[in-house]
Order: sequence, then structure tokens, then C-alpha cells
Amino acid sequence: MSHPNALQHTAAFSSPAFLEEIDFLRLFSKDARVLDVRAEVEFEKGSIPNSVNIPILQNDERERVGRCYKEDGEKSAVRLGHELVSSDVKETRVAAWKDFFRGADDPLLFCARGGMRSKLSQEWLVEAGVPVVRVRGGYKAIRN
Repeated sequence: MSHPNALQHTAAFSSPAFLEEIDFLRLFSKDARVLDVRAEVEFEKGSIPNSVNIPILQNDERERVGRCYKEDGEKSAVRLGHELVSSDVKETRVAAWKDFFRGADDPLLFCARGGMRSKLSQEWLVEAGVPVVRVRGGYKAIRN
């Protein structure tokens, strides 16, 4: 059964739908389709049981963006991230996410803190016709 936020989001494709803290148990359902968009190195350190890792940024891309953030600030890092994941690369990643979610009743996704990576992933999926619910607070909130 779909979550009410997901249904609203599906119909309107408007503001992002979030999985609230009270609903975290849904993440652990054997039927849940949960996508972890963090880099492989983050996923290897821990994730939600039965989640699948299809990152928005590969390890090397994440490292480059992180270095850019430290050296040149957030705007430069965001710009670099968009350059690294654009055109064919973006299309390939969105296609992989769509394939993963095909047939899912209530798709869920998360990143480390429920921030930019999961927000962009959610936006791109909605643009591609796949409404998905983002976990508020990301893996950090789930772990806590």
C-alpha cells in the first residue's frame, strides 16, 4: 500500500514527498524498494538491509566534488557535480534508477543526510515520470 504523501506526490508531481520519521519502519519491509544514492564507499560502510546502491556520484566523482567544496566552496562544488553528472551520464543513472523502481508500489530513496544528492535524484526521477519518496534526514537519521 502506498504512503499518502507518495500518492499526493504521484498525482501532482509538485513539492517533494518525504518519508517522515514515524514511517521509518516502512524502510525495513521485505517488500520495500529502497534506493541508496550515496557513493559505493559510503554504502560499503553500512546501509539499510535490502536497499540497493545506485549512486548519483561514483567514488572518484564524490571525492572530486568534496575536494572542490573544501577548496572553492559550495557553489563551485555544485557546479562540478552537475558537470560530472550531465547528459549521457545523467541519462544512464536515471535509467538505472527507473529500472530498479519499475513495478514498485512505493519507491523510497535516500542519501547521507537527505540533502542535495537525494533531492536531485528525486527531482530527476519525477521529471522522468517516476514519483519517489525521499527519506527525510537520510541514512544519518535512519542510523540514529
